[in-house]
Amino acid sequence: MKKIKTRVHKQPVYAAILLSLFLLQAAASQDQRRQRGISGSWLIQQIIPSYSWTSFPQRTNFAFEWEAAPVLFSFNMNKLNPKWHYFKVTQPERFTGSIELVSSVQLYTSKVGTSYWGFSGQILAHLPLIEYGEYMGLNFGAARYWFAGTSSNFIVGGFSTLFGFLHCNVKYCPSDEIWMYSIDFRFF
Repeated sequence: MKKIKTRVHKQPVYAAILLSLFLLQAAASQDQRRQRGISGSWLIQQIIPSYSWTSFPQRTNFAFEWEAAPVLFSFNMNKLNPKWHYFKVTQPERFTGSIELVSSVQLYTSKVGTSYWGFSGQILAHLPLIEYGEYMGLNFGAARYWFAGTSSNFIVGGFSTLFGFLHCNVKYCPSDEIWMYSIDFRFF
């Protein structure tokens, strides 16, 4: 029996492989942009404030608080996820273990000193306790608050639950004997 030689052109096969790889890469980057992009629902969620009660030695003031996390370092995510995040963070990137810088603005319902406004900068660590932090996590750190024409340093401690969406924190300033209790809704 005689063997028939057939000539296979490898160039179309290589072109098809390269084209399929290119299309897969484009689809993956489009999915990543879709996941990381800022949507209208994300912007609406940022309008929802957190709540805090500030207990000064002479009175207690209620405040609405809006937070932003300009920088977050996630140390417990898998290798497919970046470790550094800027402004927009998914909940697992926070509750599985992270350190973040948080800036916030407070709007008090009654005057604190000469203004209704307060500002803060915080460095917070989040450590998972139960189910990799989905059910319960520990929050701790340090904060600096500016209100009533002065600034104070605070120690922060608390917990997070409900897949990282709800944070309950207590902040204490030993030098001025100020206590802050906050319920934070973390949508970013």
